[in-house]
Amino acid sequence: MDRIRHLSCSLITAFALSILLGCTSESPDQADAEPVAASALVGLWQGFTYLEGREIRVEIEISQNSEGELAGVANLRDTSTMGVPLEVELAGDTVNLSTGSGSLFKGQLSDDLRSIDGQLFVGTKDSWYSLVLKKDNEAFRRFEVPRLTDAGAVQRNYSYQPPRAATDGWPVSTLATEAIDERPITSMVESVLREEQGLPEAILIARNGKLVLEEYFYGYSRDRIHPIQSVTKSVMSLLVGIAQDGGFVGGMDAPVYTFFPEHAGKKWIDRKYPITLAHLLTMSAAIDWNDVGDETVNPYESTAAMHRSGDWIGYVLDLDQAGIPGEVASYTGGLSILLGGVIRNATGKYADEFAEETLFADLHVSSYRWQKAGDGTRETGGGLTLTAYDLAKMGQLVLDKGMWNGKRVVSGRWIAESVKRHLPLAEGALGGSPYATGFAYHWWIQSYEVNDMTTQAIVGRGYGGQYLGIFPTLNTVVVMNNGEWGNPRERVFDYDVIVEKWILPALR
Repeated sequence: MDRIRHLSCSLITAFALSILLGCTSESPDQADAEPVAASALVGLWQGFTYLEGREIRVEIEISQNSEGELAGVANLRDTSTMGVPLEVELAGDTVNLSTGSGSLFKGQLSDDLRSIDGQLFVGTKDSWYSLVLKKDNEAFRRFEVPRLTDAGAVQRNYSYQPPRAATDGWPVSTLATEAIDERPITSMVESVLREEQGLPEAILIARNGKLVLEEYFYGYSRDRIHPIQSVTKSVMSLLVGIAQDGGFVGGMDAPVYTFFPEHAGKKWIDRKYPITLAHLLTMSAAIDWNDVGDETVNPYESTAAMHRSGDWIGYVLDLDQAGIPGEVASYTGGLSILLGGVIRNATGKYADEFAEETLFADLHVSSYRWQKAGDGTRETGGGLTLTAYDLAKMGQLVLDKGMWNGKRVVSGRWIAESVKRHLPLAEGALGGSPYATGFAYHWWIQSYEVNDMTTQAIVGRGYGGQYLGIFPTLNTVVVMNNGEWGNPRERVFDYDVIVEKWILPALR
């Protein structure tokens, strides 16, 4: 599998959970109860909580070892927080789940041992939120199969329907009208419905400036936000361009150390490293960053260390140089974090705040979430969660050279410069792919071979199978979201294969 999909765009650790949920030693009052056997907790518990009006799935898998000790793993798939280890305590019929630094959930086990009625502590809100966990929750069935009919049966057959029109000014059309062969598209969707393609949750296609395909699976819909992981980096490329257009950041040859005077004492600052904004954007800063370990031994060593540091920007700015900047692209997530710091120091606003006033406002993006560290630093390497529909609009913006609905959002000059191949990839670098031919400004440049024809694409790629593909010569945008991380069925999703096997043949 393409190693980029395992990138720490949003490192899946207990740290990530603490950002979203926080910890507290306080907990709601619970009544005393008769003891319950620990084995009653073993299994999968599922429920929903609601943050800012958004439904958040919570899944807790509890197991018991040979000595009778309980352990848990938390998955919050809608927030990209997965595989977080939990301590499990059972006192009477009171269940307490924690990461070791305080209670995250505490609830009362029902008499039939099938539900736990309790509350979840959300640190970012400093509040408790109601959460009822149910064992093998029937309400989660819609997330476990590709699609259900109105009668509740599993749907396997597919009949194409054009997308519904929205109110944001993006026109819709049909496959036939935009010269797309419906047969490969039908085969693709039916393959998903037969559960042959991993866990794709959204597939969208736009052609000639119109949305022509919009299919959702596994409980997703146009209005449900989805973690886009490292595709966040490509969104950051757009934001840097908007900041440059506005005169905030100057030229791409500006030394990075000049943006961080508050970090005096760090190596980048004191030694005046010759690393520029262009080096950040092309992942060519040549610093001592190691995320290429064995799959089970320190696979993301530097990212984990950055997250543990409590000062992400300061951590990166204190790394040693390990080569000559600007020679080759070597995937380095910490550089994307620095770009967020550049936006913050140059504009006075964090990346999400700047996006709200510019890119998101112009594209009518109102439903999103952006992860942040305890000190406020935004996870600009992979912390953005938004709808597949809104991500497709950003692809259309690039295809239309910075225009949206007749309005200039980002300059055509920036688009042209940011999506051209600047550098080859370092040999053996994290993120290497047989389809990737080079790196642009936080975009991958990829090449597909179909029927002895080569098609170039500008691509944003993210962990777990997130994909934004822009095909200038075909006037087409493709978006795919996938829920592959933590996939218990171990089915592989490969967006590049789907593009080559079905989507590109349909466009010929």
